[in-house]
Order: sequence, then structure tokens, then C-alpha cells
Amino acid sequence: MEGSKLATERRNERLAVCIPTYKRAHLAARLVGDVFGQTVQPDVLIVVDGDPASGEVRGELERVLYPPNCQVVYVPSNHANLAYQRYLGWRTAKQCGCEILLYLDDDLRIEQPDAVEKVITPLFWESGVVGVTANIVCGNPAEKFAGEPALLDRAVKRRLDDPLLVRLLGAGRNVPLGGLTASGHRRAPRLDGQSYAQVEWLRGGVMAYRMDALDEDCFSDDLFALCFVHCGLGEDTFLSRRVGSRGRLLFAFCATFLHPDEDLPKAYPIAAYRFGYASAYSRRLLNDNYRGLEPPRLSDRLALVKSYVGTALLEWSNALLRPKRHRFAYAWGYTKGAFDGLFRPPTAKRLAPGIDWRADAEKALATMAVLAPREDLA
Repeated sequence: MEGSKLATERRNERLAVCIPTYKRAHLAARLVGDVFGQTVQPDVLIVVDGDPASGEVRGELERVLYPPNCQVVYVPSNHANLAYQRYLGWRTAKQCGCEILLYLDDDLRIEQPDAVEKVITPLFWESGVVGVTANIVCGNPAEKFAGEPALLDRAVKRRLDDPLLVRLLGAGRNVPLGGLTASGHRRAPRLDGQSYAQVEWLRGGVMAYRMDALDEDCFSDDLFALCFVHCGLGEDTFLSRRVGSRGRLLFAFCATFLHPDEDLPKAYPIAAYRFGYASAYSRRLLNDNYRGLEPPRLSDRLALVKSYVGTALLEWSNALLRPKRHRFAYAWGYTKGAFDGLFRPPTAKRLAPGIDWRADAEKALATMAVLAPREDLA
């Protein structure tokens, strides 16, 4: 069924849109306005605030014009932790009786009026589809990362990669388009004139799921702890990989969201050494969960080792051939993260031994609030 029919022929299933946010109150409020301008609007809007003490997000939400037939739920998170905030969003959507959950990053914009409609349509009408993602068009990295050279290097991919090393140690050459390597590297799908393509991962900025494919096993204390120590790169891959073991994942070429790059990343470190460390260390958790709920195979472990060795060699050669302080710092951080990934795997017990994530979630959910629509829209 074409997405344009969904607004009038949608099944009797409730849609929740969840926006986890951290110190981006004005951006989150602006995105909320975009959501309410869509051809298909949510039955429940959930905003999970990673900085509730400031009161800024709730204050912005109370000034937003939203329709009275939408339930707006404010959840003050007790951890500024993207993976954990998404867990709170899922728990809230479940309590609200929703069948579809769409996660959106707080710094997105939506100019295409039917973008949300196009993303969620397959979840209503395509058998076996459990998750959908979409195009995200980014801004100019040279402007956004002007003061963060390590991020700029990664964004514009100015690497002097040795073709021989890539052939010998690269893990993606046998992975199909839209696929995922055992070390967590994603291959983009190809646009062949179709509206949707099957993939093995979803992009974190836009992730729509069927609620019946999500359960407690899709969320991990180990991942919460990895994000807690600011190494949670790839948390979207982790979640979509687990959900994808229960059905098909699609990439919606027909839906486009904008990422204006108006703020630096907050979910992971941006200083060169810490960024390099997180980039490598997070790969271990992705490798541990490459097969969803099944344990990794020996071939998966070997692929991780090859990826670590190959990437470390490329980063060090890049630093030596184009010497800059941040490149040496990134290479050293990546090497240290790879070493720890091999010999000190990320677990909740090791990284955050004093935190009971599920108990903390109950405390956070007990304080959530349903906001009333403004009287001028009632």
C-alpha cells in the first residue's frame, strides 16, 4: 500500500513518537512542532529528558502548541544516557498501549510533510517487517566540526587508506549492500528505484519499530553501562540487530529527515583520544551481539581482531603521513580501545557496578507526567 493512503486507512493501532533529549530544549521543541505538522501524527508523544534538573525541556514543552487528541508524556530520566532513555521511551509507549514506536533524535528537522508516514507504512502493511529507518541528510561537517578535528576527519573521510591493507584486513568485502560486518560496520543500501530496501541495521536518528518485536531482551544493561562511560557508539546498531532477529528491517528511500548539525554530539566523546577509544571499545559489544541473542561464532571474533588490527594500522599510517596532534591522539585512543575490547569486554558489572538500571527505570517512570494541551488549542 502506498504511504499516501495511510493517513485515511491506518489500522486501529496507536503510534508513539519518542524523542530522547539532553540539553537541547529548543531543538527538541522545534522537532516536536515538525512532528505535529506531519500528515500522520502520533497518538502519544514521549519526550525523555536527560537533564530534568534544569527544567528547560519541560518548560519548552508546556509552550508548544499540540493537538488535544495527542497524549504528550514527559519522562525525566535519572541518567543522561541515550540507550537508557530509549528504554524509558519503550516502557512508556508500552504503558500507553501503542503498537508502533518511532524514535527520533532531538536535533533533527522534518521538512517532508509525509516523512513519518512513509517510515511507518511498512510496519502496518508489510508482513514480517519489524523495523524501518530512513535517509538523514546532514549539514556541512566543515562548519559543525571546525573546532573538533578528529570528528571532522571522520566526517569527511580524509584517510590515506592503504588498498592492500583494506583487501587483507577489511571485513566488509563479502558483506552485501545494506549488510553489517561482525565488527559493527554498516554497508549502505543501494537505491534501485524502489521506495524501500532490506537492511540489517537501522540508523539511530530515525528508527521505527513494531512494539510486538520489542521486549526486555532488546535492551541491555551492558549497553547502558557502555553509554554511561561515554563509549556507546553503535547503540542503534545493537538495538536494531536484536529486533532484526525477529523480522525484516527496511530502509525507506522515500522518506528524508534533515540533520542541520547545529550542535556537537552529546552521546559520545569528541576529544580525539576519547573518541578513538570509544570508537574501538564499542565494537566489542557489537561483536558480542552480532547474532542478536545468539552468541558470536569464532569467525565473528576473528573478524573483530582483523578489524581492530586493520583500522589501527590505517589510523597510525594516517597520523604518520599527515602528522597532526589529534591524529596521533585518535590512533593511540583507538589502539587502547581495541586492546581493552579484546581483553576487558564491556559489561555492566565492570563499567557501572553500582547502578541497578532496571530499578532506576522504575523510579524514573514513576515521575513521568502527562502534559495538558494549551487552552488555545482545546
